[in-house]
Amino acid sequence: MTTIRINNARFFAYHGVHQYEKDFGNEFQLDVEMHCNIPSLAGVDDLSLTVDYQSVYNHIREIILNNKFNLLETLNQVIGNSILENFELVESVKLSIRKSNAPIGLIDSVEIISDYKRT
Repeated sequence: MTTIRINNARFFAYHGVHQYEKDFGNEFQLDVEMHCNIPSLAGVDDLSLTVDYQSVYNHIREIILNNKFNLLETLNQVIGNSILENFELVESVKLSIRKSNAPIGLIDSVEIISDYKRT
């Protein structure tokens, strides 16, 4: 099993319960850890035999920028399940989403961490 990570991907998006969060937006950071069933690449240097992390990043970007969710938990589930549905070599995903400056007090961020496995 091979682990592929995307660390601290940052997006400016419009997710949150409050209307001002949807209107003015906020920064979100993501960590994605994918456990992948990749065949031996001995003697082969071919992107099609692995998980293209640029494609994963673009896929996540599309979800984050083209939707507005009230809950980070929902955003986390949509992304985690979508990675499994769209990237067949990914067996499981650990996804962390952080929201900077969440409107609850003087904090750096709130974070939702979830694990998803292929069934």
